[in-house]
Amino acid sequence: LGEHLIGHEAPQAAAQPLLLRGDDGGVRDGDAQRVAEQRRHREPVGDSTDHAGLGPCLDYSSEQVLAPGTLVRVPLGSRELLGVVWDPAAQSSTDAVPGDKLRDVGPVLSGLAPLSGHWRQLVAFAAGYYQRGLGEVALAALPPQLRELSERQMQRRLGRMTAPATPVDTNAEAGVPLSAEQQEVLERLHASQGSFVLFGTTGSGKTEVYLQCVMQLLRADPRAQAIVMVPEINLTPQLQSRFQARFAPLYGEHSVVALHSGMTHPQRLRSWLAAHSGTARVVLGTRMAVFASVPHLKLIVVDEEHDPSYKQQEGARYSARDLAVYRGRLENARVVLGSATPSLESWHASEPASSGGPGRYLRLHMPSRIGAGALPRVRLVDMSQQPKKTVFSQPLL
Repeated sequence: LGEHLIGHEAPQAAAQPLLLRGDDGGVRDGDAQRVAEQRRHREPVGDSTDHAGLGPCLDYSSEQVLAPGTLVRVPLGSRELLGVVWDPAAQSSTDAVPGDKLRDVGPVLSGLAPLSGHWRQLVAFAAGYYQRGLGEVALAALPPQLRELSERQMQRRLGRMTAPATPVDTNAEAGVPLSAEQQEVLERLHASQGSFVLFGTTGSGKTEVYLQCVMQLLRADPRAQAIVMVPEINLTPQLQSRFQARFAPLYGEHSVVALHSGMTHPQRLRSWLAAHSGTARVVLGTRMAVFASVPHLKLIVVDEEHDPSYKQQEGARYSARDLAVYRGRLENARVVLGSATPSLESWHASEPASSGGPGRYLRLHMPSRIGAGALPRVRLVDMSQQPKKTVFSQPLL
């Protein structure tokens, strides 16, 4: 990813959530666990956050083996907070603490599978590259309500979830007929791995390519999942309706979920749990979706990849587009960066090696509009040559 990323802004003070580190792949009786914790500082004007000053990890003891990625409740002072068991390689905040001075881990959220190693690698990379706390990034990647639920409450939520559906309607909508350009793009996507820049003019049918690509993926692999990202929240409902119409008859009504900040906390938790359990086959969302826990990820689509909205500007700052490229390489998943006006970074990275470019991405072209429609004619009018106080030029009128 380093060759795509071009820098980051100066870090700000931030909160740090709990991370537990297990030794030798798990935690045994008397072993230390490292936990990074979020601390909030209340001032008269409202809430603000600052560094906890506890380092990246804290030590706890456990009588049972806890695999890295396990979600637990742990005591900190008079509070009980959510913790994540982290990998043995995580940096220790202090020297080894005697076992008799460690506090015990609280309840384990046993109904949830541990967060995957790829997910933890993604969080660790983002924290290191963007110079943020490991716990801060992990906390931002988890749904807020997950930090509030007890083990009993979590079990009730999980009990309401349905198992992943198998295809039930083989006569469901297969999609519209494809143009020659769309068909060629799909064949090249299917034949290669890695990252792609889909350079398609407005109205060329990029969304249909996304739909067909996801359909081919799900038919080929009964457990495969995909993330489809859009830059703005208001673009999500329309896209979700199209994906629902295409995939709900085949894989059930819960096979497509959304993830964005406009959702309520219960809605975000429900979508996150569906993705984490594998019930949801397609996750649609804004930049936060790049951190979704998707254990069988095979495809990431970043629509309008040039849009600056993919850059998080508050708290833990990051570029979701660039992290999508990194995550694709990490999990051996295809990454499709679609745009009618690709960013300079993506355009440069997709310059073929035969032309002296890096050749890191494969560039795919769709220059024609569906239905042979022509783009509107554009004329440049010099308003300085118009009469004073003119609002609309004569050619426009």
